[in-house]
Amino acid sequence: MSNVNLNVLDDSVLIKPVSEEKQGGIMLPSSAEKKPTKGEIVATGEGSRNSNGERVALTVKAGDKVFYRQWAGTEIEHNDEKLIVMKESDILAVIK
Repeated sequence: MSNVNLNVLDDSVLIKPVSEEKQGGIMLPSSAEKKPTKGEIVATGEGSRNSNGERVALTVKAGDKVFYRQWAGTEIEHNDEKLIVMKESDILAVIK
């Protein structure tokens, strides 16, 4: 897992995308490749606040491997590493 010195806010998570291994001989340009939808959570925020102002904890944690929506989040580059910041609600499943 990455050692990232970023604080993620509220109900956001920081994900390191994992590209699927390609099998076969056809090479596609990077613009034609499908975006990753699988990754590892690197960091999480503290959670959103409910109507009483209390924190609602996230259901995922750093180290979890997840599937997420294909066009979710915002891609960032930090320490020469590509990461995605997204809301926890854009995560579809935790891989066990």
